[in-house]
Amino acid sequence: MSKGTVQPRGVHRESLFSMAAHAIPIVAMFIMAVAAVESAQALQPKEPGESAEAKEAAEFYEFYTFYQSKWQIEKETEGKKETFTAECSGSAGGCNVYVGKGETSVWGYDPKTRQWTGTGQLDNGSRYVMAISRPPGPKFIPGMTFTFTGTIWHADGTINYVTNKSTCVDKNTIKEVTTGTDQAGKPIPKVTTTLRRIK
Repeated sequence: MSKGTVQPRGVHRESLFSMAAHAIPIVAMFIMAVAAVESAQALQPKEPGESAEAKEAAEFYEFYTFYQSKWQIEKETEGKKETFTAECSGSAGGCNVYVGKGETSVWGYDPKTRQWTGTGQLDNGSRYVMAISRPPGPKFIPGMTFTFTGTIWHADGTINYVTNKSTCVDKNTIKEVTTGTDQAGKPIPKVTTTLRRIK
């Protein structure tokens, strides 16, 4: 062999095994760290604006803030008239809370049915659920009409199926006509209601 030739240095097998032994725990720790980060990210709740349902819920709530006020209410049932005041206020969770004569109800977006839904308790032990599919526009305007449908369960065991047709007269006035039937299909008394905003 000539003097200018350089012989390759040998690598001991023990050295290779030693390097691998040190590298494996480091790689494993790296993989575990990455998995932990991905898991944490998956568990984080989505921002409200990320889902179509959350956006729709916000739109429903914005529309129905129209009701957030004090109201003078005139109600007529079979010729009998009465006048009283009520108040609707907003609350956490994007809900409206209505408190009137003999009635307390909470209204909000139902993500299951994608409806604006109200659940109310009446002073005679009755309970109701009402709903509307969606706002008929971006905001209340004169002439706008929409319909609520629902069920009233009375303390005596009877059930009423009701429809409430509501018309926006102007920004301070709503007129409602409520009709329906009992569980036997017999019509129940019609109720006409006028809501006037108390400024």
